[in-house]
Amino acid sequence: MQKDTAKEILVLYSGGRDSSATAAELAHAGHYVRLFTYQAGLPELTGRAGDSAPEIRHLELLKAFPENIDENRVVRGNTYLIRKLAIEKTNSEHVVYPIALALAVHCEAIKYCLENDITHIASGYSGYQAQKDRYIEQHDDFVRLTKGFLKDYAISYITPVIDKSQEEVTGVLERHGISSNSLENKSLFGGIPFDVSHAHTFWQSSIPLCKTYLAELLKKS
Repeated sequence: MQKDTAKEILVLYSGGRDSSATAAELAHAGHYVRLFTYQAGLPELTGRAGDSAPEIRHLELLKAFPENIDENRVVRGNTYLIRKLAIEKTNSEHVVYPIALALAVHCEAIKYCLENDITHIASGYSGYQAQKDRYIEQHDDFVRLTKGFLKDYAISYITPVIDKSQEEVTGVLERHGISSNSLENKSLFGGIPFDVSHAHTFWQSSIPLCKTYLAELLKKS
C-alpha cells in the first residue's frame, strides 16, 4: 500500500501499553504512523538482550501492520525545555513536573511535524490514567489546553484511547498480537511530588516560554 501523507500521524510513543494501543488503533484504521520517542536526556532502559521497551513493541507493531507503521522510530532528546520549565523554575515558582515534561515532549513533536509537513499528532493519554493526580497532564482540561496549543501550529491532536479502560487497551493490543504487559520507560520526574492546585498557573506561565522556543526554531528554518 502506498503511503498516504494526508493520513500520516506522529504518535507520541513511550513503548507502554497506551501509546502502543494508540499506534495500533490508528494503523488498523488505515493511517500511516510514525512513532516519536522523547528521551529527556536519559538513555532508554534495556533488557538482558539489549532491547528497550519501545524497540520491542515497535517490532511487534511492524509485524502486525507492516504497511502502516514506519520502520524508523523517531528518537529526540533535547533537554532545553526540561531545564527551563522543570529545573530553573524551581527557584521562582511551584513546578508541576508532569506538565513540564508533557510540554517539552509536545514542543519537540511540534518541531518535528513542522520540519516534516505532518499535521496530526496523537498521544496515548487515557481516561483511566487521568483519574490519578500523578497523570495530571492527562486530565480533560489539560487535554483541551494541549489541543488548543497544537492548533496554534495548524496541528490536530488525537487521543484514540482516551475513553478506553485499562482492560480495553489491553484488548486492543492482544487482538493484534502485541504484548500487553507494562513495558514503558520510566518518566524522568515520575517520583517527584507536586501540588495539583498549582497546575493551571504553571501551564499559563510555561506556554509563553514554549512559544518563544518554537518561534526561534521557525525563524532559523
